[in-house]
Amino acid sequence: MDGLHLAGALRTLLRHHRQMGIEHYPSSPGLQGFLYPQERPAPPVEGKNQAVEPAVPTRAEAVAPTTPEKAGAGLQALDREIDACRQCCLASARQGVVHARGIGEAVLMVVGDYSVQSAEFSAATLFGAAEDTMLWNMMRAIGLAPEQVYVTNAVKCCPLAAKVPNEESIRCCHGFLVREIELVQPKMVCAMGEIAVRALTGAQGALVRLRGRFHPCRLAYAAGEPLQVMATFHPRFLLKNIELKKAAWQDLQLIQRRLQT
Repeated sequence: MDGLHLAGALRTLLRHHRQMGIEHYPSSPGLQGFLYPQERPAPPVEGKNQAVEPAVPTRAEAVAPTTPEKAGAGLQALDREIDACRQCCLASARQGVVHARGIGEAVLMVVGDYSVQSAEFSAATLFGAAEDTMLWNMMRAIGLAPEQVYVTNAVKCCPLAAKVPNEESIRCCHGFLVREIELVQPKMVCAMGEIAVRALTGAQGALVRLRGRFHPCRLAYAAGEPLQVMATFHPRFLLKNIELKKAAWQDLQLIQRRLQT
C-alpha cells in the first residue's frame, strides 16, 4: 500500500513539473555543484547600491553609457540616498537597510525581493543567511565569480518580523532599482521571485508560468535593445521546495548560454 501511495505521489509531482515546462533532469558537474554544494562560505562582493523617486517608467528610455568610475560614484551616492529614504512605512518599521553587493562592471544583475533576517540584523545579508549561501552556489554553478555579479533587492529595507512589504514599499523602491540598472548596465538581469519579476517587467501572473524565459525590462540601453530579464525562483522558495532546484538550474543555464554569446 505504501508503494502505491509513493507511485501516486511521484506521478503527481512529475505531472506538476511537466506543466511547468520541465522535460528532463540533466546531470552535469555544474548541476551537481548546485544541488550538493560543498560547505564553504559565500564570498560577499564589495559593492554599492540604490535609490531615487518612485517613478515607474511608462516606456523604454535610452541610457547613456557609464564608466566604471562614474558607476562607482553613482552607486555610492545611491547608498546615501537609500539610507535617508523616508518615503514609505518601512522607514519606521525596519530592521535596517540592506545595500547591494557588486561593482559597476558586473555582467549579471540579480534582483531578489527583500532581506529576511533574525533578530541579529546584518547589513551584509542580502536575502537571508541560508539564501545567500544558495545564491552564491547558483552563481558558481554557471561559472560566475562574485565580482561578475551585482546583487540587490526590489525592496531595500529589511522588514521587522519578516513581514512581506506592501505595494507602496515596492513602488517607492522602484526608482532606486531603475537607477541601479542605469549605472551598472549589466548584460542581463536575473529576477528571483514574483516581487522582483513584477518590479522589473510589469508582468503579472504566477511565477511558475513566467519562469524559464526572458522578458523585456522597463529600461533600454542607448542602442535601443531592451535589457533582458530571466524570471526564476527565489532561493528562499527553493529552500522550501527543493524539488524545484532542477527547474531553477534550467533557468540558470539559459542565462549562462546568453552571457557566452
